[in-house]
Amino acid sequence: MLPPVSTLEAMTTEISRDLNDYGFQTEVRVRLSETDAVGIVFFGSFASFMDVGRMDYLGYLGFSPKEGRVPGLLPGAVVAQRGNFHAPARYNDSLVIHVRMARIGNTSYTLHFLIVHKRTREVISTGALTLAWLDDDFRAVRVPEEFRSVIQAFEGDRLSGVSVRS
Repeated sequence: MLPPVSTLEAMTTEISRDLNDYGFQTEVRVRLSETDAVGIVFFGSFASFMDVGRMDYLGYLGFSPKEGRVPGLLPGAVVAQRGNFHAPARYNDSLVIHVRMARIGNTSYTLHFLIVHKRTREVISTGALTLAWLDDDFRAVRVPEEFRSVIQAFEGDRLSGVSVRS
């Protein structure tokens, strides 16, 4: 059973639309299977887009589920997701997913996402994912110091709410 997450401060704060707040980006091209009957991206597909952004972000920083800076890294389990939809995206559109670590708490961390249309730069969606750091028995444990320090070094002043000893 996943632990309850008390107040998810970073989930309820405004998700920035300022590209300067994001130090990482990756791209996806909308596939036909990600659209719905009216020809726009199905709302559930945005969860997959955020997950692509999350895994590419962590991979860029040297973390992976199999090998990485923290041996045996378990990226965690999603305990909260938020998505806001601002404009439609369609089949074959190229989308840029901007990613930032918004907060690192005691046993969880929150990423923010800004998804924009590559050609028009229109904001398509904003969102957030909060993940709990889990041990091998799927119990919440403290986010490792090494993870915190790598993220802090990359994000710098963009990172809020980081707690080194909370």
